Amino acid sequence: MPRRRSSTAVLADIEIQRGIVLEVHEMEAPADADLTRQDTALDLLPELEQELTRSTEYEDEITRLQELAEDPENVEPGDQRDTPAIERRRERGAGPAVIVKGDEFEILRSSSRHMGDKEWRDGLADNINRASERYDMPDGYDGSLEKFVKRHKRDSSWSKNILGRMDPNYISAFEKITMGDNVGITLTEVERAAIAVGTNTAGGYLVPTHLDPTLVLTNNGVSNVIRGMARTVTLTGGANKWNGVTTAGATASWDAELTEVSDDTPAVAPAQVPVYSAKALIMASIESFEDITGLAGDVQMMLADAKDRLEAAAHATGSGSGQPTGIFTALAGTSSVVTSAHDAAGILLADIQKVRRALPVRWRGRGTWLMNPTFLGYIQALGTALSASYSTDLTQAFTDRLIGRPVQESDEAPFLEQTTTNDPQLVFGDFSNYLVVDKPGSTSIEFIPHLFNTSNNLPDGRRGWYMHFRNGADSINDVAFRLLVDKTTA
Repeated sequence: MPRRRSSTAVLADIEIQRGIVLEVHEMEAPADADLTRQDTALDLLPELEQELTRSTEYEDEITRLQELAEDPENVEPGDQRDTPAIERRRERGAGPAVIVKGDEFEILRSSSRHMGDKEWRDGLADNINRASERYDMPDGYDGSLEKFVKRHKRDSSWSKNILGRMDPNYISAFEKITMGDNVGITLTEVERAAIAVGTNTAGGYLVPTHLDPTLVLTNNGVSNVIRGMARTVTLTGGANKWNGVTTAGATASWDAELTEVSDDTPAVAPAQVPVYSAKALIMASIESFEDITGLAGDVQMMLADAKDRLEAAAHATGSGSGQPTGIFTALAGTSSVVTSAHDAAGILLADIQKVRRALPVRWRGRGTWLMNPTFLGYIQALGTALSASYSTDLTQAFTDRLIGRPVQESDEAPFLEQTTTNDPQLVFGDFSNYLVVDKPGSTSIEFIPHLFNTSNNLPDGRRGWYMHFRNGADSINDVAFRLLVDKTTA
């Protein structure tokens, strides 16, 4: 391969060829040899100009990499163990080995025409994971962002959006907008270009990736224990409904030699879980904007907490009408209901054993108990009758296992005890058959610069943040659960 020439050398050659063309052009009667020289120069000029472009781009890239390498944040020490290769480098007087990390967002600014589809998708995914190292994730972060990126990296539009919302310029623009600059007066040109990535169709702005509660999930202080047990799927793009199938499974049979096998094809039923729209509004006075440092960050934490608590309630007892279907709601009125032998305000040992026996063995071994702490208290009190099978020591926590299976308590689970209705008490089953549907990266926040009082429709000095996200949930296989309800005396 010929050695790459510098842009200075190519430019000098271009000037020589241009000189030849002009020199012959000014001759009154040029000879044939002169005309040949001019034609040759004219043929060379386009090639030289292309070579100059390539050389200039190459030198610009080298300069950019050198600037990155000089930045301590972009350089990591290499392997400095005393290997033969390292010793040879030291003998030559070479410096330590370095790894230049580069700019994670360069892939968004560069042309991708030279990249194949797989290379482009993998590049976006790798840069998202690298960019996430810039930010401090909340306590209890469970690596959900990396999981979502791995799951959805085939959707390059989604990945490009997620990476764009990690750009420091996007984050600074988002902070300015959510603190009142709705029209972008204080935005720089770079920030204005960056924030365009996260503008949704309604004019709101998608939350920066590392702050988006649909992308960065935690298991620290989370009230929604059902989400932690359930199977979670994610949708991207315009999808607003998860579509799947349910089946009881194939049934094998014993067949004699040379006899026709029976048709064991299982019945397959469609299953759909839609996502629903959830919203939240937080208001603050103009004085709060002036007096409270970091108000926007506090508001984002409150909105994330509001999302968690709203989903926790819906995943337990949601009606399924305009909101997710809770597990207790989904099982009510089905063949999975088991009626207690006890009236309201109590649970018997026979009830617990009856529920366990009623659940088919294929799900029993993966089953988990879910109930309100009220009913865990009744179960703890069984220790008096069972001679220390359970502790009634009030200094001890409720049991975390019941007949060999884990127990989860939820304040969102039903707790009412009435004698006139069959009230739900607890659920036992395999929660991988309860489906939670998310749209990761869909959380948007809009800033409302002035709120109007309802008295005379005039502003009253309040501003607000309006959040929107989507979520769905439902049981996709009711027979994998058993719901215990109390016995009515009516």
